[in-house]
Amino acid sequence: MRGSAFDWLVLAALVVIWGSGFAALKVATAHIDPAWNTVGRIAIASATLAVVLVLQRQSLPSLRHPAWRAYALIGFFGMAFPFVLFAYASQQLPSAVVAICNGASPIFTALLAHLFVAGDRLSWRKAFGVGLGFAGLVTLVAPRLVGGVTVEAAAVVAALSGAALYAVANIATRRAPEVSSTAGALMMCLWALVFALTAAPLLDPIPDTWPPWPAVLAVAALGVFSTGLATVGYVFLIQRRGPLFMSMSIYLAPCLATALGMAALGERPGWPAFAALALILAGVGVVTWTTRSAPS
Repeated sequence: MRGSAFDWLVLAALVVIWGSGFAALKVATAHIDPAWNTVGRIAIASATLAVVLVLQRQSLPSLRHPAWRAYALIGFFGMAFPFVLFAYASQQLPSAVVAICNGASPIFTALLAHLFVAGDRLSWRKAFGVGLGFAGLVTLVAPRLVGGVTVEAAAVVAALSGAALYAVANIATRRAPEVSSTAGALMMCLWALVFALTAAPLLDPIPDTWPPWPAVLAVAALGVFSTGLATVGYVFLIQRRGPLFMSMSIYLAPCLATALGMAALGERPGWPAFAALALILAGVGVVTWTTRSAPS
């Protein structure tokens, strides 16, 4: 089952894992500062992937392998930096809104893939789908910027900046020297952990108390699933199908994140959030259809 059907199964798993991750991030950041939340989830992800690598009887490539240099870039732009931005945004915004901001990543990815990845060019249909998604983001963001530069507006900008960084990492992963999905994910996490540990003491005070167990469990879930196992699927899909196909999971994750935010956290997003979701879903329908019909 390694063909197209398996690719879509992995994509669906990413939607579930990443969509539920925004609720976990909201719980975690209520008690853990953004920088140390980032350190914790990446450290747990690194340990998880090391176990998976051993179980698969694989090993990391030699330190001289050029993939290490490539994954240093990916670890910074795809984990360390955006994780801090999304954690900060989660302190100020409902989890559903943060997830919808993350929906900007496929827009940026599609534009960068058009420029840098052969085979992922923007047809007019894909461009129309991207435009619908962008309209959804404008619908979400514009009301928050009307009042000027507020804490909430800054949080939206931070989340959108994180989405743009994810897009850079998507393209860099596609162009990186190929290694196994698990090895690539672990290399990405190890580099991200180095960056996060270096920056955390400069960004947030070192914690002097143990956070409540719900926050600890939320970070653990983020580390094992959203950051660890999901990164294996992320590398796998980009290597097989390209960054635009993989980014469809980011288009769909906000739907699940909104439902979980309302059911589990009692969030009540306003009409801009639901209008944005409708436009993004329309966009994903157009872009996914053209992805299905195009050779991969």
